[in-house]
Amino acid sequence: MTDELKPWRVLESRELLDASPWMRVGVDTVELPDGRVVENFYQLRQPAFVCIFPEMEDGRILAMRQYRHGPKRVCLTFPGGHMDKPGESALETAKRELMEETGCVAERWTDLGAYTMYANAGGATSHMFHATGCRRVAEPDSGDLEETRIELLTKPELLAAAGRGEIALMTQITLLAMVTSPELMAAIGKAAG
Repeated sequence: MTDELKPWRVLESRELLDASPWMRVGVDTVELPDGRVVENFYQLRQPAFVCIFPEMEDGRILAMRQYRHGPKRVCLTFPGGHMDKPGESALETAKRELMEETGCVAERWTDLGAYTMYANAGGATSHMFHATGCRRVAEPDSGDLEETRIELLTKPELLAAAGRGEIALMTQITLLAMVTSPELMAAIGKAAG
């Protein structure tokens, strides 16, 4: 590639709202590669989180049906949570969240990468994982606000649920697409489970 694209340069950054640990809102003044300056480029800063696609030993997928306040409805989700323990890696957080939310451990873990939620506003980074060979070893003990019903679904049942709009969160539908698309898994260099 002969024409190299250049990043924007942050000239100033101010915090407008601190609602830690859940979010902070800031505003940047940025200089574009062509020299133009853009003021009031708002930034949403949220903690990183993990999202896990858990496959049981028998091949069924562990999903959770729960109310999510973003879409303001009950929907299917996968286990996950914020990376809120200092020094804990994304994989360690994923293992902890799987145990807390489902009482399961996994035999194998595939790291599917980390992805920023919003193209220009920032937001959180989602660390995606595929956990296979899952088995229940304890009762769930998440301490979360949501009431949760754990469901074990075959891949065709899960895909049918997605087709009916039961998966309302972008991270969840993205994780489903990643794991069920051999072409995508091959392109990002991950072994399809």
